[in-house]
Amino acid sequence: MKRSKIKKIIDAEKIAAGEVVERPANIVKELIENSIDAGAKEIRVIIKKAGKNLIQIIDNGIGIPPEEIEIAFERHTSSKIVNIEDLERLSTLGFRGEALASIAVVSQVEIASRIKERERGVKLVLKDGKIIEKEEVFCSIGTDIKVKSLFYNIPVRLKFLKKDSTELGHITDIIQRYALAYPQLHFIYTHNNLSILTCPALNDLKTTVFHIYGKKIANLMESINHKEEKFNLYGLMGHSEISKNNRTDSSFLLNKRYVISDLIFRAVQEAYKGTLMTGKFPFFIINLEIDPSIIDFNVHPKKLHVRFENEEYIYNKVYNIVRKFVEDKFIEKEDTYNYSEISKYTSPISGKDKQELNKESTSSINTTELYIEDHYETIQPEEKVSTNQSPILEKEVLEKEVQLNLTNSDIGNGIEKFSSVDSVLRGNYIDIKNFPRLRLISRTGQLSNKTYIILEGINENSEEGFYILDQHAASERVSKEFFYNFYKNSRKSKQKLITPLKIEVSPSEKFFLESNIKEIAKLGFDFEHFGGNTFVLRAVPIVMGRTPNLHIINEIISDITDIGKDRSFSDKLEEIINYLACHKSIRGGDDMSLQSIRKLIIDLANCKDSFHCAHGRPTLKFFSFKELDKLFKRIV
Repeated sequence: MKRSKIKKIIDAEKIAAGEVVERPANIVKELIENSIDAGAKEIRVIIKKAGKNLIQIIDNGIGIPPEEIEIAFERHTSSKIVNIEDLERLSTLGFRGEALASIAVVSQVEIASRIKERERGVKLVLKDGKIIEKEEVFCSIGTDIKVKSLFYNIPVRLKFLKKDSTELGHITDIIQRYALAYPQLHFIYTHNNLSILTCPALNDLKTTVFHIYGKKIANLMESINHKEEKFNLYGLMGHSEISKNNRTDSSFLLNKRYVISDLIFRAVQEAYKGTLMTGKFPFFIINLEIDPSIIDFNVHPKKLHVRFENEEYIYNKVYNIVRKFVEDKFIEKEDTYNYSEISKYTSPISGKDKQELNKESTSSINTTELYIEDHYETIQPEEKVSTNQSPILEKEVLEKEVQLNLTNSDIGNGIEKFSSVDSVLRGNYIDIKNFPRLRLISRTGQLSNKTYIILEGINENSEEGFYILDQHAASERVSKEFFYNFYKNSRKSKQKLITPLKIEVSPSEKFFLESNIKEIAKLGFDFEHFGGNTFVLRAVPIVMGRTPNLHIINEIISDITDIGKDRSFSDKLEEIINYLACHKSIRGGDDMSLQSIRKLIIDLANCKDSFHCAHGRPTLKFFSFKELDKLFKRIV
């Protein structure tokens, strides 16, 4: 590999440097980038105590000549650029020439490096940024750098480092990103002498994804490869089944550098439109190779954010490429699948079908077997029927009666009976010219958007009127108090799984689970480390249902890891519980029966805070008859 000399950068003050060392992961990133730039084929990362005691990077790159190794630790020295104009032709990862100098100021550094033209290399020892020892040593070709006792001389900064599992999670994340960017390189990563990640050399990207995220994720990703002059986009795009609740898991690699670009994420998100549920984000790993002269990598101190010369062009280009891919690979297949699935339910549902549907349904308030009942009585609700026409009903439908079995003093005396004629009349619109299209509210009070429920009631001031209930907000409040009571009171309302679930997680998720396994158990999830990146789930809170979905469990692990990675579990407890409550609540759009609505109201009434969801939104809104009288000018 041809190399340039390390020397002072001309006009260095014009390059926004910034502080690169905030935590151990920043050092790991800078040193890995130097190893890649040095042409290394193998990069070994050795960490002790989450990088606070030791960060060691060993590579087999071209090494540093003896006459240049001291210059490398001066500020604004680099072999990668000579002046500010070189930024327009940037093809390396590191370039500012500040990393080694900044690292040496806040730690104790030992470095040994040798080039192939020399039999021996040079070793330096630095303290407080100054060289205190220099000698010739026998060593392998390449560079071995040790960063010890990080922030030993800046106790305030050391104090603000997070717990080991958090810092280790950040280190693991950056190593994973560069393993994905360079699947052809051999990455070996250990912490406290335990192997965390090994990605063998000469992999393709899918094999690297397998090593990092596991077999299921790798199998649900499709290769994308678009090549044209000065614009290559390639990588892996995930199926909707592995979509995420946030976008941080996805990787955007710009000229093989991991960066964060809101522009690119928005383009990909928009390209996936029609394939993902609301609030979901696509999972992808894409590398975009374009002319470096139209990119500004220098807008962020840690080179994580970038700016493009023509953002509209880049956005449209990425969107069009990904959209065509999504339409070809996902949308056409999904349409075919959805049509065949829907067609099964267009005919009358038999008793056997009811049983199958009941088995597949899940509910956070254990009334699943009741949800489907309303489904059987819905008959083409969108059909228009004018007032001068009588609906044509089959004889057996007319004769069939439905028993509600919900007699109660606050519902009314006696047993109410509704025939299927009633269901048809409620389901059809009155369609008359110059008049709104109207129909009766469903017999459950649930409106057609299946989000709000109309209830008649009396408020705390004894005023009569009606309430509008937000079914998701109400269910979320019930679920939140369930999880809080479980955590605070250690209630034993778990259920052991007959067949424990074997779950593969990423290395960063593994650290989070291991360090918080007792706290997570207080929420009802009994995880046991099986070995490597595999855990066994033996019990779940009863709110999860009898047979929790493996994909949902993986999603929960991923999301609570993301929530809790920067602070302790106890600091993030409410946010984690809010997430779980939201995840396991009745959703807007879920069909509900009379029994399940009634149970939800009773559960909500028994909550400490019945009137706000986990995030503070209202669960109920009251409108008095008196207000209606004023609205219709019946009273002044």
